[in-house]
Amino acid sequence: MSFDEFDEDLGGEEPVKSKTPAAKTPSAGKKLTLYFMSTIGPGEKKEKLIVNDANRVSDIKQTLGNLYGLDPNDFHISSGGVTMDENSQLKDYNVSDGDDILLIPASTAG
Repeated sequence: MSFDEFDEDLGGEEPVKSKTPAAKTPSAGKKLTLYFMSTIGPGEKKEKLIVNDANRVSDIKQTLGNLYGLDPNDFHISSGGVTMDENSQLKDYNVSDGDDILLIPASTAG
């Protein structure tokens, strides 16, 4: 079989489709650098994350659960002595760039 046997028209007229994703639309919130400190288990662990303050607390907990190897149902996050509600957005808690956020066991959260 030679290449001459393939005499089909491949149509070179169609524009090439890009596989590059379309630019993301800017999200409504602002980005904050926060330090998440886990008080669960032996020793304190602290991780720096850049988060959008429009994110829901439940989404942030999911990310933190993956990061710390914890089930998000086993802990709450707290800032300034206030336990954050899962259905709220981070911006509802007036957190500022550089703030420390605590991960506390669900059994001791109020």
